Amino acid sequence: MDKNSKTSHAGTVSVLFVCAGNTCRSVMAEALTRRRFGDAVRATSAGLRPQRPEDAKNAIETLKAEFNLDASGHIPRNVRDVDLESFDCVVAMDKTVAKDLKAITKRTIIMWQIEDPWGDDLYEYKQCALRIMQQVSRLPFGSQSGA
Repeated sequence: MDKNSKTSHAGTVSVLFVCAGNTCRSVMAEALTRRRFGDAVRATSAGLRPQRPEDAKNAIETLKAEFNLDASGHIPRNVRDVDLESFDCVVAMDKTVAKDLKAITKRTIIMWQIEDPWGDDLYEYKQCALRIMQQVSRLPFGSQSGA
């Protein structure tokens, strides 16, 4: 993985997904982006106020049960510990997150409007993941080619 450049090798783009606690939406967006784009996209996630790793349990269970994706090693991290400029694309999971991000960076933020399922049941997590999957399918990375 790259540390200072925007791309780790030709054709690879990088995207950072940001939500409040880095335990629900951004975790699912990271995993679903990796599934969709494979090695063509370097996806990662962070939160404005990261929560405990065990707080990601419902998102991790949803990814496993619904998409057969293993995110069990996820550790929430603070967006302030991430070099925002090193990503080609930064996605805020809702308008509140976008507003908070704009207070810490001047870079362009892509804003999605995905409701936070925090505290809801697994059905709501699944619905959230399906909405995220729709948004991921609209990311402009499909036309990228490794050259």
